Amino acid sequence: MQHETAATAAAGRLLHARLILPPALSWDGSRYCGARLQRIDTAAALQTNGVRQVLAMKHLVAVIADSDALARSTRHLVRISWSKSDDMQSAVRTHGGTKLFARGVSASSSNDTTQLDAVYQWQAPKADKHASDAATLVVLAAPAGDGMRIDLPFGNPRSIAQELSSLLGLELDKIDVRSHRTPADARESADASHAAGVVALLCRQCRAPLSLVMATDAGVAQTTVFQLRAGFGPDGALGHYAQQFDHRTAPPPLAWLLTETPYALSDAGAAPPSSLAPPYDWAGVEIAGTAGADLPLAAATFAQEAFFDEAAGKNGEDSVQYRLDHLPDAHGVQLIRSVTQAAGWLPRAPERARAGQILRGRGFAYASTIEQDAAQPVQSWSAWVADVEYDRASGELSITKVTAGHDMRPAAAAAAADVPALDAGQAHLLGEQVQLAMASTLVPGNSFDAWARDHQLVPSDAVHSAQLPAVEVVASPPAPYLKDVQLKAGGAFTLPAAAAIANAIHDATGVRLRSAPFSGEQVRLALAADEKPRGWRRFKKYGWLGGAAAALGATLTLAMPWRPAIAPIQRPDSNLYSAATIERGRLVALAGDCAVCHTAPNGGTVNAGGHALQTPFGTIYSTNITPDEKTGIGNWSYAAFERAMREGVHRDGRNLYPAFPYTAFAKISEADMQSLYAYLMAQPAVAARPPENELRFPFNLRPLLSGWNLLFHKAEVYQPDPARSALWNRGAYLVEGAGHCTACHSPRNALGAEKGGREYLTGGMVDGWEAPALTARSKSPNPWTENELFTYLRTGFSSKHGIAAGPMAPVVAELSQLPAGDVRAIAHYLASFNEAAEQSQAAPAPTPLSAPVMNEGLLLSQANGKRLFQGACAACHQEGTGPTLFGVRPSLRVNTNVHSDTPDNLIHVILHGIREPANPDLGYMPGFANSFNDAQMSDLLTYLRSSFAPDKPAWNGLDASIARSREQTSH
Repeated sequence: MQHETAATAAAGRLLHARLILPPALSWDGSRYCGARLQRIDTAAALQTNGVRQVLAMKHLVAVIADSDALARSTRHLVRISWSKSDDMQSAVRTHGGTKLFARGVSASSSNDTTQLDAVYQWQAPKADKHASDAATLVVLAAPAGDGMRIDLPFGNPRSIAQELSSLLGLELDKIDVRSHRTPADARESADASHAAGVVALLCRQCRAPLSLVMATDAGVAQTTVFQLRAGFGPDGALGHYAQQFDHRTAPPPLAWLLTETPYALSDAGAAPPSSLAPPYDWAGVEIAGTAGADLPLAAATFAQEAFFDEAAGKNGEDSVQYRLDHLPDAHGVQLIRSVTQAAGWLPRAPERARAGQILRGRGFAYASTIEQDAAQPVQSWSAWVADVEYDRASGELSITKVTAGHDMRPAAAAAAADVPALDAGQAHLLGEQVQLAMASTLVPGNSFDAWARDHQLVPSDAVHSAQLPAVEVVASPPAPYLKDVQLKAGGAFTLPAAAAIANAIHDATGVRLRSAPFSGEQVRLALAADEKPRGWRRFKKYGWLGGAAAALGATLTLAMPWRPAIAPIQRPDSNLYSAATIERGRLVALAGDCAVCHTAPNGGTVNAGGHALQTPFGTIYSTNITPDEKTGIGNWSYAAFERAMREGVHRDGRNLYPAFPYTAFAKISEADMQSLYAYLMAQPAVAARPPENELRFPFNLRPLLSGWNLLFHKAEVYQPDPARSALWNRGAYLVEGAGHCTACHSPRNALGAEKGGREYLTGGMVDGWEAPALTARSKSPNPWTENELFTYLRTGFSSKHGIAAGPMAPVVAELSQLPAGDVRAIAHYLASFNEAAEQSQAAPAPTPLSAPVMNEGLLLSQANGKRLFQGACAACHQEGTGPTLFGVRPSLRVNTNVHSDTPDNLIHVILHGIREPANPDLGYMPGFANSFNDAQMSDLLTYLRSSFAPDKPAWNGLDASIARSREQTSH
């Protein structure tokens, strides 16, 4: 509000802007090549009351309105035609580059008889955002005389002023840039530059104070395109090698990009051109590219090493031996031999038959570079062997094993003529098996699955092409001459990762992926293209029919009465996963309350199954999810685990009952799913077989669940709402996904499917307990605010609502272990469904009902109930002053259970107590099942209802409810 007041005072009424971005933003290293504005129709938007302008500057389009909500909501009324993006891979051929490095013979003087050409592309990931970061930022601009003032939440005022001076053609002293704080990292610096440039252009056009709400990380990902060409002699000898690339450290800020304005400020310093040269003994090497570009070595290594693999295949050579034959660095040769020997590398024919459902392959890659460490140049060597599996049926692409080696020494020592052979202390090998999970479907820039405690030990920019999670490096102590150099999982160590994985994929499938990042979907499409029937071209005009058939096939997959089994595997070693990955999986398991349902009551072993779930169709017992190979999931591959979690299909092909909430777990991101698998596989194995389910006919027929899935299940990962904040999206992801809150807190239809729409989170029944509504339809006398929800979910108690009991107590016990930011996100999301709570922190005084006719029986019942309350309950629940005897002193006047339409929860708590509270500090409550008979329970309930919820009608059917509760053991 301070910003708005200042801007309004400066020059009249404040307007609000929202951008309409092109569907594709691309930058080829020197020019904008994304979608371009062709036609725009603004009539419908401008007819909306309060919309002032629709500005279009080249490809930059924005709606200007009297309020931000109006600007945001009317963007869809602007009709725009965009052109397609340019061909990125053609850019390197058309734009050329500056010659940066050359050695050996030239292309014209070489004796090459054969030639190999390839184009590789590397797209760097956008920086991940923490869950607590806002998904949008608000910036303001206002005319100030013949200049302009810009207000930012963060940013470097001087550098942004210099950028705006160039963009607007104003003198530097005419631009006043103010920010609340300096940027926390490079991502925030980029966000500030994007927003400042856009708001400045819009303000200049409007000539009025302007507020812009803009998504963070709205720019273009850095992309590098490589054109590689190599010649070979008649005997396969290496001839001339040419590498040409187009790259810029980063595209210009959004305002310059979309208006195609030349960006005058220079980029950062360039990497030494010699570091881009391949390490092999090519007869001649020539490198050309964007002058002054700070090319990432990981990108160059990916292109060079994957290309060298192609060269080995073209010449009919084993890829490792081909490198050894052409690597003049004796130290590198020793490292390659050590790593491949540890991995058990066996030469394989470049072209081989690939049959069966599971395709397996392995790939190799190598890198050597000079890096600055410990104030001195250090030469670093790294070699990777990666093993992958591809499942034709599921399309799952996974990395099953990595053997990697790394060595460093001062550059001066490395240049010595006599290089000693590597010993065990010098070649720092990772364990023979390092389990990695490939999260290839993650969308860069989304933060809804970021965990506060999660950390990466391997920089994502080094291995992003496979989206690898953290690898924890365990190495022997450095050799004596490396006493000042610390071995680390970063820098040169990770350079070969992407190429090794790409080469392994090619070995497994025959598909050469030349664009990173890559995924299993790319492999599936490439294999499908190779397997088209010969008559395909003849039927191409009926492509729409094939598309419809494919869509129908994908839909009917869930409707199949049986699914093929996924082959069992040997139980993965518990040491195969990094500590960071296991910790992330632990947090996912806590959010999903896995142990709550998969642990039998009264001392059952954690996650060994056996907990009885009461449903309207019978009793279902939870399964053993420990890594026991016979009774648990120890022989499940990740593909089998993911299919169960997303589609509700057992490893052996049976349908799972939706009491297991795969309908929610399907929304979990790939990275979280893989981390959860790693965590469960790293836990102790327990041999335990749960009882058989007890379901009535026909609900005991599993094939019927295929039809249920077709009607009620969509196996789709959560997609964030761009109109909402990152905190809201994080909360939605946790509530709708791993937290599966709707499984209890949404009503279900006659077939057991959750109701959505207006019924979403409006309450349900589980195990005989009422899960109250979490929306404005809550029966609580006090509305749930974000702060009250946060306190309740963190501690199990809210002074305005009561204490967590029944099935909710163990859920809170799990949630309380999550990072506070994640619990805050859940509270923030749930509070958005109760607007009244945000507007009023205090509940209005209840309106008493008309006094009922008090017959003698009712008066006696209330009198008996009051005596029971005074004798058994008042010590802990009496309102007013008095000592707190056990933990907290909950008031029954604000308790949701007392105000509910049904007495079930209150009866359960009185009879069975709270033996295991969510938080030990709350104190436990004893059960009175053996102290009160049914008549006394009825009298006590009548008194509690009339005294603490006087505006509510008396409960009916108390005797039946009490009888049901006595038959049920406590949760």
